[in-house]
Amino acid sequence: MAYRTPDKSKRPYGWRARIGLIVPSPNTVTETEFWRMAPDGVSIHTTRLLYRADEVEDPVADMEQFLPQTLEELRGLEVDVVAYACTASAFKTPHEETQAEVSHGVDRPAVTTMGTILNAFKALGVTKIAVGSPYTDDVNEAERRYLESQGLTVTADEGMILFEAQQRLRHMNLVTEPDVEKLAMRIDSPEAEAIFLSCGDMATLGVVNKLEKKLGKPVVTSVQATFWGALRIAGINDRIEGSGLLLAEH
Repeated sequence: MAYRTPDKSKRPYGWRARIGLIVPSPNTVTETEFWRMAPDGVSIHTTRLLYRADEVEDPVADMEQFLPQTLEELRGLEVDVVAYACTASAFKTPHEETQAEVSHGVDRPAVTTMGTILNAFKALGVTKIAVGSPYTDDVNEAERRYLESQGLTVTADEGMILFEAQQRLRHMNLVTEPDVEKLAMRIDSPEAEAIFLSCGDMATLGVVNKLEKKLGKPVVTSVQATFWGALRIAGINDRIEGSGLLLAEH
């Protein structure tokens, strides 16, 4: 029997690119919004890091111990790029270190949410941002310090806590898009050059374009920026409408 030579362009799915995606185990938003933004020929392949919010004091730091196993699960998928999608992890471990570990573990290019967020602001020519999130005050403060350490000016930041479980960094995915829209309107000011909606488990995709039209400035989200970064590293340069200026123009 004569065997065929594998041909990436003839994959039934992901014939243009396969994106490997790593999310905290309770996250239901990132994967969903990735698929909504994905152009034809791009597929998403997700694995999870165990996130023990009810068992440990610091679940974000704790889940890092499960990363080697997660990378092992991804290795056999022959993805073209891996996206490590957790905004808050950068406040525990510098995003460059996480990116290097993921890339080494899968032997593929990798991006992290925080790394793509910073690249997004550079692409947009933005240095002054207003930050809205579903985080507690201590996490917001850590995020502000991190962003400012990277040369950004935070003109405002607000954590919108609607559910008791958010105090343990859970149930961000219950925050609705109308709530997110109101949050963005509250934090905006003339000084802010862009709005940053932080957290990969907070639904934002349905309001990004609406907010950009209302406010007259870019709106960057954790999920949108991560997808943009992964897509471009995979060599897909499609301009995607409906998901904000970042994907439509950069």
